[in-house]
Amino acid sequence: MSTNGLKKIYEKIPKGIKYAFAPIFISLMVKNKEFIKTWNELDQFEASSKEEQEKIQLDKLKEILIYAYENVPYYKEIFDKQNFDPKKVESLEDIKVLPLLEKSDAVSLEDRLYSKDDTLKYYKTFTGGSSGQALTVLLDKDSIYRERACVTHFLSKFGYDPLKTKTVAFWGHNKDEDYYYSPLKNEIVISPFRLFKNNQLDSICKDIEKFGATFIMGYPSAIYLFAQMLEKSNKKLNIKHVVYYAENCSPEEKKYIEKVFGCPVDSYYGHTERACFAEIYDSGCIFNDFYGYTELLPTEIENEYKIVCTGFLSKKMPLIRYATDDVVHIDEKGAMHLVGHKRSEIHLLSKNGQKIFKGAMTLHIEELKKIKRYQYVQNEIGKVDLCIVQNEALSNDEIETIRKYINRRCENLLDVQLKIVDEVQLTTRGKFNWAVNNVKK
Repeated sequence: MSTNGLKKIYEKIPKGIKYAFAPIFISLMVKNKEFIKTWNELDQFEASSKEEQEKIQLDKLKEILIYAYENVPYYKEIFDKQNFDPKKVESLEDIKVLPLLEKSDAVSLEDRLYSKDDTLKYYKTFTGGSSGQALTVLLDKDSIYRERACVTHFLSKFGYDPLKTKTVAFWGHNKDEDYYYSPLKNEIVISPFRLFKNNQLDSICKDIEKFGATFIMGYPSAIYLFAQMLEKSNKKLNIKHVVYYAENCSPEEKKYIEKVFGCPVDSYYGHTERACFAEIYDSGCIFNDFYGYTELLPTEIENEYKIVCTGFLSKKMPLIRYATDDVVHIDEKGAMHLVGHKRSEIHLLSKNGQKIFKGAMTLHIEELKKIKRYQYVQNEIGKVDLCIVQNEALSNDEIETIRKYINRRCENLLDVQLKIVDEVQLTTRGKFNWAVNNVKK
């Protein structure tokens, strides 16, 4: 059976069974040889000198370049065209002769970007497409363990134990009425839309307390709303740390969340493609050089740099000089601050007036490969049009799948109507936004 098939079976296992066998699931993750190997290598990497780290990073870069040349049609063609011999790479800077791989390029290349190695087990996932295009991503099966080791190694700096710590995550996941349980992460996942419903705070708090979660993770927009609800109701939870991702959080919001929960708040940066990882602190962000090689290319804006990355974790679909949509700003002290991946002020409004931000409305479904762009347009509170520009014609069944997916996700707090359009709306400067809100304030 394929890795994708096993993943689907795992996700459909009833919560009761997952709870009963949770120690086994957790052990399968944390005691996996790739997890252990990656964790130990991270320990050694962080204990190494700067010179030693650069050598390790160069060796990893060289390894992925040689593999890509020998196994991926696109890279063989590009390397030959540039007379680039990966075996002769002596510096990280050497890859700058290679062209950038834009997301649009990766979408159009399709299987020419995939490894020809049939023995490599992999699974399929999708980027959200909220920037205008969705990318089908193939990842090594073992990259699950490598990625988890990198994330939990970062979290361990705050007292997180991958064998024992329980977490609650607020993000755009809706597979059950109350919450979805992931035994591999020892985590319950609560949809942000549950926060938008009336009279849900008590039951959410009971779910968290009964489960024993001590870390809160997820979208800062959802965590901030949850903190407001807790303060208003004078409720307290035994939370040791808050970690947010997928969106930025303003300093004022961060201080407020710290005050309500009485614990530190930190963040990290990553993406579905698994080519880049950064730890985010008040003093700035630090890119993980063990995870990949990150270049910062200047944009038209002063002190702003585009994130370009080459990942080391997965070989099935190597991403070399992959240009993301995200940028960093470098301040006068030389510290890097993520500007991209931020929560836009653009939002939709639910039936009860709650603000719904981008993360909660991003699509992650297979039908995205047939969608060129999608955009939400709201003209009335509680109602929104999901406008779709097709790459290729969607069948009636596929349109119905999308409709059911998004309506289930919104939990009846936002009525979504699908519309097939020729083009989405752009700003007066020709820019694309994930949503257009025409509701007058």
